[in-house]
Amino acid sequence: MARLPSIKWLLDAYPRTPKRTGLLMRLFYIWQEGFLPAGRSAFALLFLSMVAGLVPGFWAAWIFCGLDFLLFLALAPSLFMTCRKTRFEAGPIEVSPVFEGGDATVQVQVTAKVRLDAVSLSCFRMDQSLVVEETPYTLVNKGESSMLLCKVRTKKRGAYTVGKVSLLIPEIMGMLRYSAKVGSAEILVYPKPVVISSFDFLTWGSSGLVFAPLLTSGFARGLDFSGVREYQEGDSLRDLHHKAFARYGKPFTKEFEAERGAGIVLVLDVQGDTLLERSLQEPLIRLAAGIGAWFIERGILGRFFIGNEEIQLNVGDDGDSFFATLARIPVANPFKRPTRESSHIWSPAARPMGPVLRLGLHREENSLIHKQVLVFSGTPRRQYGDDTLLVHHSLLNGKVSLNRQEDLLP
Repeated sequence: MARLPSIKWLLDAYPRTPKRTGLLMRLFYIWQEGFLPAGRSAFALLFLSMVAGLVPGFWAAWIFCGLDFLLFLALAPSLFMTCRKTRFEAGPIEVSPVFEGGDATVQVQVTAKVRLDAVSLSCFRMDQSLVVEETPYTLVNKGESSMLLCKVRTKKRGAYTVGKVSLLIPEIMGMLRYSAKVGSAEILVYPKPVVISSFDFLTWGSSGLVFAPLLTSGFARGLDFSGVREYQEGDSLRDLHHKAFARYGKPFTKEFEAERGAGIVLVLDVQGDTLLERSLQEPLIRLAAGIGAWFIERGILGRFFIGNEEIQLNVGDDGDSFFATLARIPVANPFKRPTRESSHIWSPAARPMGPVLRLGLHREENSLIHKQVLVFSGTPRRQYGDDTLLVHHSLLNGKVSLNRQEDLLP
């Protein structure tokens, strides 16, 4: 019997950030962006005193409520003067992509037109799974430039829009702050790749014969020398770069330009027909990130598909275009069943020249596919031949060896 998806996945999949900004969200933005901790405490005490004043005979609470209200009236001109004295020029917003669980860095070059006694950078109006770490305030003199940055802690992969990147300037009494918008940005959170320690499954059986030549050190050798890299186990000794070996004291291997399009064709199918399959989408994407990184490191990733859509990979970007594509895959919706065409068999516009490896949640009968890796939960109902490997989702958290079928079953 199939297991139910975990409660954690259902809670994480529930959208907490509204798509449309209403009155309550605008009030929350004012509270989050415009109040310092001291101001929030004073504002909370204002409402607490109003509630306490409803108690018969407790008239002293209304006196405190009035004094607190007069304090906020006095803060209004102070905040207005802070806004008037804030003039600056900001450069483009730079955001570094990060793997899930890491800290993304948002930075802006700021040039002060007037002296800014205290200024810092922060991010607002973004997904609630992101947590910003505001940096300490810094001084920027008139005419000087400073690079301001803040850290954003991430929890899960995705392409997140930061609606407001702001400079924060506190008013003189330390209760409120002026949030000057610099612009908006996007944070790309790559999926955390599963570390593939070995991948003998590619050479299993008769279908592995088409993959075996790609794993040799002389695969796709061109005529043009492109550079050197550190020696890896299995590299041919005739490709050793002797000058680099003598200079650095460790072996290096020559690299040659490969023919464009040559290599393994990786196909990722993230569609799940059942609720249980949709709950396994994230482990599947992490596995795809690990296998793709394994191919890119060896220079054998030729083409990449998500469904029938071919993704253009940029040569020489160390896999950034590959990971960015995985980050932009929409999160599985547990409350909406995906719509599929009557025939959803993988059928690319151009017939692939290299061997095809498919990653998915269920097996697909297709003559174009040579091998398949399936992520599953619970106990497998059946065993497949040498062209299909079953991987239990609980193993996709660290390092995995895609070697023997029994090692990947629960």
